[in-house]
Amino acid sequence: MQRAVISGVRPTRLELLRLRRRELIAQKGRDILQEKLDALVLEHSRLSVELERMAENIREQMAHAYENLKIAGVMTGWVHLSEIASSSRKIPEIFVTSTQVMGVRVPEVSRKSEDHTDCSRQNWGYSMVGTSGQVDEVSQRYEKLLSLILEYASLQGRADRLILEMNRTRRRVNALEHLVIPRLQGTMRYIEFRLEEREREDLFRRKRMKQIMEKKSQETAIPVISGA
Repeated sequence: MQRAVISGVRPTRLELLRLRRRELIAQKGRDILQEKLDALVLEHSRLSVELERMAENIREQMAHAYENLKIAGVMTGWVHLSEIASSSRKIPEIFVTSTQVMGVRVPEVSRKSEDHTDCSRQNWGYSMVGTSGQVDEVSQRYEKLLSLILEYASLQGRADRLILEMNRTRRRVNALEHLVIPRLQGTMRYIEFRLEEREREDLFRRKRMKQIMEKKSQETAIPVISGA
């Protein structure tokens, strides 16, 4: 019992009332955290399905883009295609910001909107002279592929943060469920036991005092017979 009892607690009725209030608060906190954990698990499951779908889409898009790249290399020439790639615009700067999902701060990967909203040929960074439609198609496919990868990175970062929050919330739920609440309950049982024991001792003491008083009363009531 000693390991399940909070040290330094006095076995009084006032302390028992305080512990009962603490137990009620701990149980409410556990229920709230359990609801949060259930919601996090559902959200993570949804993200896992979405990530799997996006990963499959990215693999397909990469395969198509590579096939278009091979066709463009054959039609345009690999040396000329390499020169075109060198003259095209570089990958825009990537920004990592944060947002909140279900009270959890998660990363969000993005790039400047002006870097990728305009997909016209003039903004691809290479001249229209001496290039074919295959080169344009390759540029478009890799532009879309980059957007998909950034979106996937955001979702993956969100899923990773949710896992961390799930683990932290689960530890708090387990601590309340298996440590805090049992110790409160054990301490309350200990106080109730001590109070009952004290009441039994008081009852025994009162009975004993009553017996002593009755015995004294009987002794004083016995008449004294004098000799003739």
